[in-house]
Order: sequence, then structure tokens, then C-alpha cells
Amino acid sequence: MMLDLLSVTVMTALVALVASGIFVVETLRRRDTGAGRLWAVGYLCGTVTTFAYISWAAGIGGAIAIAIGNATFALTPGFIWLGNRRFNDRPLVWASLTLAALTLLTFVAALVRVPVDGSWGGWEIMAATIVVLFVFGGWEALRRPMGRIGNARLFTGVLLAGAAYYAARLVVFLIDGADGEFFTTWFGSISANIATVVLTMVAVVVTSILRATKGVTQRYEWLSDNGVAADGVMLGRTYRDALKDMTERASWRRELVSVIVVHVDGLEEMNAAFGSDAVDELAATWRAAVRRYAPAAALVGEDGDVALSVCGLASTAADARRQAAAIYRGCIDELAGSPTGLLPVIGVGVALTETVGYDTAHLLDSARTAAVRAASSLESSVLFGGVDEARSRLI
Repeated sequence: MMLDLLSVTVMTALVALVASGIFVVETLRRRDTGAGRLWAVGYLCGTVTTFAYISWAAGIGGAIAIAIGNATFALTPGFIWLGNRRFNDRPLVWASLTLAALTLLTFVAALVRVPVDGSWGGWEIMAATIVVLFVFGGWEALRRPMGRIGNARLFTGVLLAGAAYYAARLVVFLIDGADGEFFTTWFGSISANIATVVLTMVAVVVTSILRATKGVTQRYEWLSDNGVAADGVMLGRTYRDALKDMTERASWRRELVSVIVVHVDGLEEMNAAFGSDAVDELAATWRAAVRRYAPAAALVGEDGDVALSVCGLASTAADARRQAAAIYRGCIDELAGSPTGLLPVIGVGVALTETVGYDTAHLLDSARTAAVRAASSLESSVLFGGVDEARSRLI
């Protein structure tokens, strides 16, 4: 079966339009203003590229159509690179300026050279720019914390494969020329369109998975390499091991251990209504507040997606109550000052070894239950869990 350039170009345009359209719609639905938005812009630039080349093939636009196509083609890996940097929480200013300069150079090169050299005028500048930006994007995907995610390595492979293909294509172009038989057969427009379809399909799938991985409920675990998240809060598995050790040693001396669970209610609804960035800001504020207002010698760790747990020694039940109340007030004060203007519901539950015992599972379960009840209670925001929790409400 023989493939003609127009058919393959139209096929590429359809694939790019459908794939990027799905990604963009999902970006809008999530109200994503982070890496996903930059990736979405990159895919839209790829769509504009195919339509610009179709316009030129149809005799519309001439050198301007090619210049637009070349520039937006360069912007595609460029915005993917920026998205990767945003995913890793790295600054975008110098990277954005670099991308703007390379894109402008690509546009001007095509605008100047196409009238002289024909449709391939300025192409070598565009190809070199694409190779550089693909390499930048692939390198950024390898850097932590993004590099800790398995799918990011696949994304790196996709980007570096794109860089390798266009580097080889550029070398053959410079040696064989645009009309050379070897270049036309193996690196011509038809093979380039097929490679674009494959790379686009894989890239859209991988970036969709990566965006989901950095959702608010999984925001912190992937940041860690040693059991403690970047904000200083222990991951759940680390915290549970530390809690088990503390309660075991406390049981030998019959010391009083308190477990305080801080539960946040309404984040999922806020995520749907206001977007992931607002909820990420709230989550970061809440986590920092719990860690700040917890006793200095206490352990602070994750307890599921929407709760943190604080474990430490208390001299009396009243002392544990004061600790819990201080954490609650600190969370409310910090969240009230958040620039998002949103205030989720906070519930604090306390479990004591003198009523529950030294079993860590029972301690956590009792504190969790009390925290959930406190979040939905109109009478108190701090409740005790345990055998007599129904009679232990504190206002």
C-alpha cells in the first residue's frame, strides 16, 4: 500500500486533534493550572502545526504558514519541557525566555529562507531547536521528584526517542539534502508524520498518568526518598513504625502516650469546585500548621489521604487535650490566612493509652473515629476516642 503525503498529514492532524482534545478537556475538567496546563498547551501547538502544514499544502499562506508551523512545532516539546519543570516545582522564567528566543529564531528563519530555498527553508534551524528542547524535556523528566515515578522514565524514553529521530533526520538532511533518495525514503515527511503519531499517542497517555499521580491525595509520597516527605511530615509507613516503637517503650514504664488525629473534610469537593491548585495550597498549609503547632518532641505523620497523626507523651489527659486544642487552633488560624479564601472543616480526635491500651492499631482507630465525629459535630471540634468516648466530649 502506497501512502501519499496529504493522506498521512490529515491522519496526523486527526490523531493530534483527538489526543490533544481529550487531554485539554480533562485539563479543563480538573481545573488544572500546573504541569497539565503546560502540557495541554504543548499538544495544542502540535495540532496548530499540522493544520498550518495542511494550509500550506493546500496553497494557503505560503511562507507564513510554514513559519507558523515550524514555530508551533518547536513550541510542542518546549511546553512539554516547561510542564516537566513545573511538575518538579522548578522556576520557569529563564526556561520560558529560552523557549521564546528559540521559537522566534525558528519563525524568522523560515520566514526568511522559504522564499529563497523553498518549503524546506529554515527547516534545519527548527530541527536543531526541536532536538535541544526534546533533550531538555527528557533530562527534566529524569530529575527528582519526577524521576522517581516509573511512568516518568517512559516519558523520558519518548522524549529522547523524539530527539534521536530528529537528530538523525537533521544529519541526513545536511548530508543528503531534502531531495536525496535516502532522506526522502527514510526521513521524509511521510515517515516523520508516522513517527509523530506514535510519539503523540504514547506521550498523551503517559502525561495523563503523570498528572493523576500528582493529585492532591498522592502529592507528598512521591516526593520522598527516605520515608519523610519534603515538608517534614512522615509518610504513613514510617510513622506507624515509629509509633509502634514509641508505644512499646512507653508500655515498659507505663507512660501516658497520646495519639492525635487531625482530619480535614471537604477537600475532594473543593478540588472539584475550585481546582487542584487551590486544594494543593490548602493541603500544604494544613500540613505545615499541624507540624508547626504539634509539640516539638512529637511525631507527625500521614494517616491516609486527608488526615495527619501526632504522637507524643502527655503528662495527663488534660495535657493531651491542650495539645490537641493548640493544633486545632493553629490549623484554623493558618487556613484562615490562606490566599485561596477556602476553609475546610477540621476535626481533631485524641486517643490515650490509659483508656485504649498500647496497641497502635487500636490507638489510631480510636483517634480516627473521634476525629471524623469531631469534623461533623456542632458541639466540639476536639473529641476523645476510646471506651468512654461518648462521655469525653470537650468543647
